[in-house]
Amino acid sequence: MRPIFFCSVIALMALLSCACGDYANSVKGDIKPPQANGPNPNNLPNPNTVPKPGGGSGYAVNLSPVLISEVLVNPDASQANQYVELLNKSLLSSDIGGWVITDGTSTFTFPFGFQISAGSRVLVQLGVHGSATGNVQFAPSFNALALSQGSVALLRSGNEVIDFVQWGGSPNSYEGAAASYFVWPAGDFLAVAPTGESYNFVGGTVGSSAWAISPATPGN
Repeated sequence: MRPIFFCSVIALMALLSCACGDYANSVKGDIKPPQANGPNPNNLPNPNTVPKPGGGSGYAVNLSPVLISEVLVNPDASQANQYVELLNKSLLSSDIGGWVITDGTSTFTFPFGFQISAGSRVLVQLGVHGSATGNVQFAPSFNALALSQGSVALLRSGNEVIDFVQWGGSPNSYEGAAASYFVWPAGDFLAVAPTGESYNFVGGTVGSSAWAISPATPGN
C-alpha cells in the first residue's frame, strides 16, 4: 500500500510542475518591465532651441541696509563745511568698519568695528577736524567736493559700490561701477543744488528720482 501512495504523490507533483511550466510559457510574452515616470532621454528638447530668459535690468531699489542719505556740497555761511550723511534703515545695528566714502580723489575710511545703530544716521564732516563720536565723524584730509559736477560713492571691501549719487553731469568717478552694481543708472544725474541746499535721499527706485534738492538737514 505504501509504495503505491508514494508513486501517486510523485506522479501528482510531476503533473503540477508541467502545468505550471506551460502556464508560465503562455504568459511570458505579455509581461512588460515597469516604465519610468521621468522624461524620455531620447526625446529631450534641444538646449539650443529652448527659450532663455532675457537679461535683468537690475534691482528696483537699493538692497543695502546702509545708504547715503544726504550730501551737502555748497554750504552757506551758517553751515561752514561740506558733509556726507549715511543712514542705517534696517532694524539691526550695522558694522561698517572699513567702508569708504570717496569722490574718486579723496577718501574717508570708517574705523574698525564702527557701528551704526538701527534707524540711526552718521554724519561725516569733510575737510575739518573734530572729536569723533558714534554720530559724527571727521575727514580733515578730504578735499572739497566739486560744486558744478561730481559724485560720492560708498564702498565696501575696497571696490564694491554700496551706494552712489552724482550731480551736475556725467560721467563721474565710480559711475560705471555703480551701474554694474545696479545702485545708479549710467548717465543719470541730479541738477546742481543751490547754496545752502543739499541732495537728500527720499526713497524709491535707484537713481535721481530717489533724491530731492532741499534745505540741508544734517543728522535728521
